[in-house]
Amino acid sequence: MIAGRGQAHSEHGPRRHQSGAAVVEFAFVFPILFLLVYGVIVYAYVYVLKQSIVYAAQEAAEAAVAVDPTIADAFAQRQSVVRATAVSALSWLPASQRARVTGPGGERVEVTLCPAGTQDCPTDSDALRVTLRFDLAAPNHLFPVLNLYIVGSVPPLPDTLTASAVVRI
Repeated sequence: MIAGRGQAHSEHGPRRHQSGAAVVEFAFVFPILFLLVYGVIVYAYVYVLKQSIVYAAQEAAEAAVAVDPTIADAFAQRQSVVRATAVSALSWLPASQRARVTGPGGERVEVTLCPAGTQDCPTDSDALRVTLRFDLAAPNHLFPVLNLYIVGSVPPLPDTLTASAVVRI
């Protein structure tokens, strides 16, 4: 040991023997931390997308109620209003992602009538169902999926997010 210095600064002290241990530990821990952070970011965005299409379906269904049912082509008018409202509610999304849900002009927004008394209609009177689908996997994955040998696909995501809203008309 050099005179006047503590053992931490000595030539053969404990620091000298541990200098590579931290690098090796980090090499083992970093991939796990990276996958955790990546999964949190991806799932947070998927959660926001799901809540957004639920909101858009609800807003679009509510907008359909405002159409006068006595006009000659009320269903076509409702479809037009529903599609425009859904596109507007998702206007914050980039155009490529919005097109996965609504199509370029809203044609992917499903608007269906469900007559009272049928199994598909959850109400006791005629209702209108608005359905939105967000294709996470088509034509290509929205997020890169890492295929790991032991674990499989990381993060595991559904191919489609679906939201539906029903209103009485």
